[in-house]
Amino acid sequence: MDKAIVNNELISIVVPVYNVSDYLERCVDSLINQNYSNLEIILVDDGSTDNSGDLCDEFAKKDSRIVVYHKENGGLSDARNYGVMKANGDYIGFVDSDDYVNYNMYNHLYNVAKETDADIVECNVVRVYANGHTRSHYKGPEYKEIIDTKQYLKEILSMDRVYGSVWCKLIKSPLAKQLKFSLGKYYEDLFYNYDLFNLDNLKIAITSGSYYYYYIRENSITTENFNSKHMDMLEIMNLIHVFTLENYPEYEEIAFVRLTFAYLSIFNKLIMVDKYKDFSEYREIVKFFKNNKYKIIKCKKASRSLKLAVILLLLNKNMYKKVLVHYKKKEILNK
Repeated sequence: MDKAIVNNELISIVVPVYNVSDYLERCVDSLINQNYSNLEIILVDDGSTDNSGDLCDEFAKKDSRIVVYHKENGGLSDARNYGVMKANGDYIGFVDSDDYVNYNMYNHLYNVAKETDADIVECNVVRVYANGHTRSHYKGPEYKEIIDTKQYLKEILSMDRVYGSVWCKLIKSPLAKQLKFSLGKYYEDLFYNYDLFNLDNLKIAITSGSYYYYYIRENSITTENFNSKHMDMLEIMNLIHVFTLENYPEYEEIAFVRLTFAYLSIFNKLIMVDKYKDFSEYREIVKFFKNNKYKIIKCKKASRSLKLAVILLLLNKNMYKKVLVHYKKKEILNK
């Protein structure tokens, strides 16, 4: 366990809240029970229509470290930006209100931050499913490393050790206040990371400890059916691909694989919709695969399964859909 630091600085934790009455108490309990006690817990009620706002006020009565702000609904990014604006801490962290954290999370992140003088410290993530099963994002050897922006880009593209979401990070306050979350976007954390990639001289500490519990609801962006906002993923991944090509061409192949994976993940949502061939987004995605099929097949960084998936969807989309449905059923059973 990490050693507690006595003369600790204030950590502000921004928690956007919107219609999460079933999960909010679990989230807040995990924060007030942190063994790092010098916290400012900022609950931003983003125009909830259930009793989440009232619950926030009740929690604030019981713990003086909790500060509540009620605002009109503006979405997750707007709520996060609002919370950062109000934050008084030396460091800022983020927790989504349906998730929860290990009691040692902020003590661990703060210790690493002070040891390394890192601008950002990131821990690992455990996925928590509705049936109670859990799955760690990273299962390899333990690590604690200091990396720069270039290495951080490579880690994000590789999708191995680093998760990339803001809620498993602790960020120095001046840096957090410099950045803004993109309004009205799905996959807002990818847009946030894109802004980080454009900053020089960042020191980022990454650690293998799994302290953040990411609860996957059935109606989350990750699991919901296709809508046009999912195309935000392709917008940001194309931006990242171009950025990589222009600044770090040695990583272009990894960036291209990540871009291909993004197109495939959105295609997997779209193909489950009735009359999916009528969607302009369908034609855009298929065009990408047709234009890049030989590059994908020849790409040394692309996995065999990714190559086979692209080949099958181009040859026989109905068969691809059947295989996808079978895989999804198997995945659900194995969660």
